[in-house]
Amino acid sequence: MELKKLIIFAKQPRQGNVKTRLAKSIGEKKTLEVYLELLSLTNVITNKLDVTKIVYWDEIPENPNLYFGEGFQHKLQSSGDLGKKMESAFQLELRENPCKTLIIGTDCPYLSLSTFEKAYTQLENKEIVLGPAMDGGYYLLGMNELFTKIFSDIPWSTESVLSMTIQRIQENNKSYALLETLNDIDTIDDWNQWKLGV
Repeated sequence: MELKKLIIFAKQPRQGNVKTRLAKSIGEKKTLEVYLELLSLTNVITNKLDVTKIVYWDEIPENPNLYFGEGFQHKLQSSGDLGKKMESAFQLELRENPCKTLIIGTDCPYLSLSTFEKAYTQLENKEIVLGPAMDGGYYLLGMNELFTKIFSDIPWSTESVLSMTIQRIQENNKSYALLETLNDIDTIDDWNQWKLGV
């Protein structure tokens, strides 16, 4: 069977450690509850995927299986900014066996099995696949071989992330595909929209 991988970036669910932007409006205690629910949603949808799944934590919890059960590997993120951390994770997973590899975070509850299926399918003909987020970033990135130029000198957590990433891809004559645009959970309005099913 063809090897496929999914990298999931997660933060240890500890009060004050997660979703700091959201915490400014609803407080750290409520934010932790939201993050725990996002972890659970991510686990439920990715658990159904028949691929190699690796959760990269900022700090590995004492019992990571509480959040992602059997079938998930657990590793530690490298140091550095988000780009450096993603580059290191891709490098580690692609070094020994280049294959269709995706990375996601834990803040997009709109992900579905078809999202992942489309992403892996696009990598049959394209070198890179991106899932655009409504805030100008991306909720998913995929590649078959390591392409490092999209990880450095990017203003992370800004509305320019996706456009600058695409610019880098085009400048280096890489082929790419875009998935449907979905919303990340960054604000209380984002969360309420998700909960209301808007």
